[in-house]
This record gives sequence, structure tokens and C-alpha cells, in this order.
Amino acid sequence: MMRVEPISLDGFTALAIEVKLPKTTLLVVTTDKGYIMCGALSVGVSMVA
Repeated sequence: MMRVEPISLDGFTALAIEVKLPKTTLLVVTTDKGYIMCGALSVGVSMVA
């Protein structure tokens, strides 16, 4: 499921986007200047001694 909502911040409007994923939720807040987001990555790590 995906949800999009405007957010009012000091007279400016940001756009919040929430995406429900099987094991987590992705959240993005975007403006005309940039964006912030949280998310999850599945990354394999190889240790070399």
C-alpha cells in the first residue's frame, strides 16, 4: 500500500510518501529543495582478514 499526503511546514508544503513493504515501511518527505527518507537495504557483507 502507498499513501501520499501534503505536509504544511512554516508556510511551505512538503509531500510525504509512505510505502508499506513486506518487512518494513519506506518513508520519504520531499520539497522543491531536496528530500529526506528512511529505508532498509539488504546488503551482504564479506569480511576479509
